[in-house]
Amino acid sequence: MSPQRPIRLVDAVKFTKNEPHQLAAWNWLESALTRDQLNEFALLFRATPGYKPGIAVENSWDGVLTAARTAGATFPELVAAQWALESGFGKHMPGGSNNPFGLKGAGTSSETREFVNGEWITITDSFLNFPNLATAVQYLVDRWYRDYKNYKGVNREKTRDDAARALVREGYATDPSYAQKLIALMNEHAPVSKLPAPTPFPNPLRVPYYSQRDSGLPGQAMRMCFSSSCAMLVAALRPGAITGLDADDQYLKRVQQFGDTTDATAQLRALRSFGIRAKFTQDANWSDLERQINRGVPVPCGFLHHGPSSNPAGGGHWLTVIGYTKSAVIVHDPFGDMDVVEGVYLSSRGSGLAYSRKNWGPRWMVEGPDTGWAILADP
Repeated sequence: MSPQRPIRLVDAVKFTKNEPHQLAAWNWLESALTRDQLNEFALLFRATPGYKPGIAVENSWDGVLTAARTAGATFPELVAAQWALESGFGKHMPGGSNNPFGLKGAGTSSETREFVNGEWITITDSFLNFPNLATAVQYLVDRWYRDYKNYKGVNREKTRDDAARALVREGYATDPSYAQKLIALMNEHAPVSKLPAPTPFPNPLRVPYYSQRDSGLPGQAMRMCFSSSCAMLVAALRPGAITGLDADDQYLKRVQQFGDTTDATAQLRALRSFGIRAKFTQDANWSDLERQINRGVPVPCGFLHHGPSSNPAGGGHWLTVIGYTKSAVIVHDPFGDMDVVEGVYLSSRGSGLAYSRKNWGPRWMVEGPDTGWAILADP
């Protein structure tokens, strides 16, 4: 075979038409990459930039703060503190990397100081390259602030100081004083006394209710609980995006562009099309529900609705949690009012019901604590 000119992958993507030889080339490339490289590629490829193309993030405390807030950081001032500490307020980062956070991976080699075996040493390490600062911020937030794989992100912490300590605990930096330095930077540049007071959300949240039973789409009324539940989430977070009594049908039509109503991936893609970032989890618990409600975010949950609560069964059903008390969750059940002890529906009126934790809990966390199915969305 005669030598071929190198090809730019962006051009290969542009001109791919799913021809057999093209697919074979892509499959070969995938087989040549390590799992870590594929994971890094997937994260960068799927990342949603915090800003529209062409709008730059200013390399400043306020610029990073705004970008971090848009990216979904609960404590955006902590991201800004990391930027300040790791890059000397944006002045020092590996050349051409757009990486002010010291995020390591295949990319640009640079000297760095690490605290190892009780002393500071200088080593050469490799740091990730990003096309712009917005992408670097999004990467940091997706990997360290949100939940990522089996890692529980620091967004879960109650305070920004706790989040700074969690970064150290989870191995972000070797500097034993890293958390204290971040806290000092936050106290200097974003003192708590000057932060806007959080606006408390009502409990239960004010969320439109949709019944799956009145669907006008053929064959969907008895099987669209997942879509009706997620439609309530859309209506709460994006008012006006879907409207009217058939709003859940409108949402289901969007889901069907990506797959079936029972497919969690199709639901996530539909939510994303409305500008809602969310994840499907099978390890949720009561604290997750309370945390989401406190953030003003209703929670679609999947559970077993047949049989007694002591031995629940069935193919599964979805509802939306809109509030909580010490003994119950307040829900919008798209199918109606359920006797959570016996597992039978009493009526079609499913708005604002109190399902006891004692009897609904075993239906939701079927395999024990921290096994609940839920869609956890960002505000």
